[in-house]
Amino acid sequence: MARLLLVTLVTLLGFGQGDRSPVNFPVGEGNPTRPTSPAGFDGDDGGDAGFFGRCYGGFSVTQGFTEGRNGYIQFKNVLLNMGGWSQTYSDFQAPCAGVYYFSFHAVSTERGGPIKIQLYKNRQYQVTAYSGHGGNQQVSNSVLLPLQERDIVHLQLEQGNIYDNIRNEAYTSFSGYLVQSY
Repeated sequence: MARLLLVTLVTLLGFGQGDRSPVNFPVGEGNPTRPTSPAGFDGDDGGDAGFFGRCYGGFSVTQGFTEGRNGYIQFKNVLLNMGGWSQTYSDFQAPCAGVYYFSFHAVSTERGGPIKIQLYKNRQYQVTAYSGHGGNQQVSNSVLLPLQERDIVHLQLEQGNIYDNIRNEAYTSFSGYLVQSY
């Protein structure tokens, strides 16, 4: 089972990068290239069941930055996009209704003071990560959220400055995935 999961994750790294649409992995076929509906599954018309059931979605991005002092956190590097992540808007749009897990991490600049990062669902506040005073303080938080299809989740820097390393080291990350669809 662990080997199957590892092979699956390695396969997924090559698909769906940079666009919001999930890629359908037809059951029994070795070349997963045919996209499906925006919800990530075919209807009940005898179509494919899709990968691990009817719907899936998840992402992992790194190297966060903001334009100006506060605002939407944008990400330079997409490690994985199984559907839902928009590199253009730096947000996640749920491909189907379900429970999703999100986590985020960041480091403050050396002289930037405390940082406060908040996660929003449809522009409504959900959770906060807040650092203490001093340089290079770390913040993180995670949450399980019920989402409806097309709900939007994003991060916003409300206070301070996040550390952005010029050597392409990843000090800021944001990940999320579907736990259970309904």
